Order: sequence, then C-alpha cells, then structure tokens
Amino acid sequence: MTIETDMHSHVSRSSALQMAMAAQQKGLRVLGLSEHVFQMEETRIVLHHLEPEGPLLTFSKYTGDVLAAATHANVEIRLGLEVDFIPEKNDLIYAFIQEYNWDFLIGSVHEINGVQFERNYKWSREEGEILWLQYFELLRRAIRSGYFSVISHPVRLRVNNPYLPPTFDEELENLASEATLYDIALEINGFDMLRYHSLVRRLAKACLLYQTPMSVGSDAHNPVGLAQAHQQTENMLHELGITKIRIWKNMKAEEYFI
Repeated sequence: MTIETDMHSHVSRSSALQMAMAAQQKGLRVLGLSEHVFQMEETRIVLHHLEPEGPLLTFSKYTGDVLAAATHANVEIRLGLEVDFIPEKNDLIYAFIQEYNWDFLIGSVHEINGVQFERNYKWSREEGEILWLQYFELLRRAIRSGYFSVISHPVRLRVNNPYLPPTFDEELENLASEATLYDIALEINGFDMLRYHSLVRRLAKACLLYQTPMSVGSDAHNPVGLAQAHQQTENMLHELGITKIRIWKNMKAEEYFI
C-alpha cells in the first residue's frame, strides 16, 4: 500500500497513544490526529447542541497527549482538529482555537439550518435535493472562510439522504473548482468509501478535472478503524490516474506520490 498517511482520526474513545501505536502497527508514516472541536470543554458553551462522542477533553490535555504520543511511537504525529463550520458561530469557535500551534485544521459540515443530518432523519425527494444544494453551498463557504487546510467528507450528507439533485456532479465540480482556487484540499474519507464508494469516486473525478488537492483520512474513532479504507482508496485513485496526496505540518502543505 502506497498511501502511508492518515490525516483524519479521533482520540476521545481511546487515546492519542493508542491511536499512535495502532498507526505504527499498520505501517503508517504520518498520523494526523484531529479530534472534534466540540469534544473540548472550553467550546461546550458555544457547541452544547452537538453531542459528545466520548469523554470531554480540554485543549491543553488534548494537545499535550498528542505531543506525548509522538514521543512513544515510530510514526510522525501531526496535531489537528476537526472544526464544525457553522456560519453564525464561526468567529466564536475560531477564537477558542487560534492560540494553539496546529499542523492542520479540518473543516466539516454536520448541520444544515440547525438540522444535524447524521441523525436518523427522513426527507422527501424534494426536501432531500434542496438539502444537498444547501450542503454544497456551506462547503463552498467553508472553503472561502480561509480557516481550514482541508474540507472533510464532502459527500457525507448521503448517510441519510439518497435524493441526489440532477446537478450533483456539477455541484461536485463547482466545489472542486472553488477548492483549487483557494488551494484547499478535499478529503477522500474512509467512512464514506466503505458506505457509498460510487459518490466518493464521483468526487475524486471532479477533483481530477480541476487538479484539486486531495487528502486521505480514515475518520477512525478507534484504533481498529485507522486506514480502514486505504486499499480501496488507493485502488480507486490509481484507476483514475491520481498520484498525489496532500498532508500538512505547521499549517503548511506537503504532497507525496502514491
């Protein structure tokens, strides 16, 4: 396997050290740890509506644990954070995180007009198609915000919404074009690869068309999930003729060939 990095993983259900040791065992060269911003105690005042996925952390504990894990595993650890893009709260969220020395920041959309779409909602076709258009607009706004290194799981709305608009591929191309313009990567997400591979492939084709930087992340929430779809992702990227993966250090982009 030539994809030797995983730039999207979480620690709250295990620990930074456990994730680092699992990355070493799986032969990864670089592991990006990127816990959710809403898992931090300091941000709960702003993000109390988002349900924690595990025990809460503080920024100092999280960053300290990640730095400590880097000294115990034979894998390079990069310090990241997955940050929800919520237009009316972005400035407040960013105020909590700007003082820390991140290697990369992941921008993600988990809610549309206050609706957390990964919960068990059901929509009509008309509602579903409108939600996709609103989702893509939020992703483009996240790109333009200038906060993020990468935009994560750009087809995640599919988790509960199968009603793709007729313009779905055009929307993907507009997203890829915008990301290229701002030099922001789009993510090939392992969770999505295992569940709706065909949509991730359509995303990758749009990225190829516009030469958009691409990142690969498993979105693992436990050590077993690290690199969970790397082989499938590698096969797909090779089939499409995509040869470069983007990673970050000190908020500066790096790329390597696969």
